[in-house]
Amino acid sequence: MEGCLNDTDIYTLCQTLALGQRTGELYLEDDAGRTWLLFLNHGYLVYIADRHSHSLERLQDLLYGQGIPWPSPDSLIESKAGASWVEYECLWWLLDHCKLSQIHSVWRALLRESLFDVVSLNRAWFKFYSASPLTPQWHNLSLTALLNDSLSHLREWKKLHPELRSLDQSLQLTDIKPTGNDPADQWFRQLEPFVREPITLRRLSRQLGRDAVTVGKLLLPYLHQGYLQVSSWATNGHTRTFPPSSWRQSPRVVCVDDAATVRQVVESTLQAAGYEATAIAHPLTALSLIFQLNPDLIFLDIAMPELDGYEFCTLLRHTPRFRYTPIIMLTSLVGWSDRLRAKVAGATDYLSKPFSTQELLTITHHYIGAAPPVTSLTDEYFGDVLEAESGLETSR
Repeated sequence: MEGCLNDTDIYTLCQTLALGQRTGELYLEDDAGRTWLLFLNHGYLVYIADRHSHSLERLQDLLYGQGIPWPSPDSLIESKAGASWVEYECLWWLLDHCKLSQIHSVWRALLRESLFDVVSLNRAWFKFYSASPLTPQWHNLSLTALLNDSLSHLREWKKLHPELRSLDQSLQLTDIKPTGNDPADQWFRQLEPFVREPITLRRLSRQLGRDAVTVGKLLLPYLHQGYLQVSSWATNGHTRTFPPSSWRQSPRVVCVDDAATVRQVVESTLQAAGYEATAIAHPLTALSLIFQLNPDLIFLDIAMPELDGYEFCTLLRHTPRFRYTPIIMLTSLVGWSDRLRAKVAGATDYLSKPFSTQELLTITHHYIGAAPPVTSLTDEYFGDVLEAESGLETSR
């Protein structure tokens, strides 16, 4: 299931998935290139990954708003991957350090913030992938109930126009200060430490532990009185067609993997099947060559020196040329956190090592269309090679 929100609205789309009790991942991308990934389990919402929530800033702000101390860098590093974590993984780690009710509140706030952005979309491209549910699961909530709640907030938010039009507008103090002892002025003085430097309404609401609509209503009188100023806000005017109609026409494939055996298997198998295939060993070399090769499908190893697969994929997804190009991760790392991290980085799918030539051809055929039948190479030969390579990667 895929299309553009010009053809349907987000409420109808999500209602269809909820009533159909669908399990999988709903990918959304707006005109500005911002993306969301909704994880569903039998029509219930498990989590929303927002790839443009840089590092763990959003989670850190929400913990601050709940009065929960942010873990020290040392404790994060000792526990696992530190800065490379994604929010969902960090929530599970925090279970051992915070009250269950506090983490539950933060989790709901993450969902509500992302879903508010989703229901605010006027134009976006979407695709739903049927997939196994995200595991382990923290909890799940009714997608229909959350949608209705978000739409109610959106209606209230629109009443704040034209003073406030975006959660990403910056707020800052002016030189005008309240002089009375009115309770509202006292509340403003408590607000002052947060707005001495420019801060977006989005971050301010997180740090205050309140939803953005409530904070916006509280701020409106101070904007009218000139105590606060807000940055102007407008769309960047960038639009495009979703998705380009020619994105799967040319059967050209690039494989980036530092393992010679994997490169040999992918390149030889696909060339014998009629595809144009190029295998590159070094990720930094590949990054410069890939724009010249202009592939229609990219196979990407995760465990590579200097630039790993997650970083490589994220870089490509931030370029207009490769925003929609299928990127398949080749890896023996198939844990839930690896799968989630790959999805957040923008990976389309993954192929687990060891894989057979038929599996390689099937996934290639699925994403860039048919090619002539295989004329040589057997699963028996390359299966043994990939088994050996998988063992090497696991030990790295």
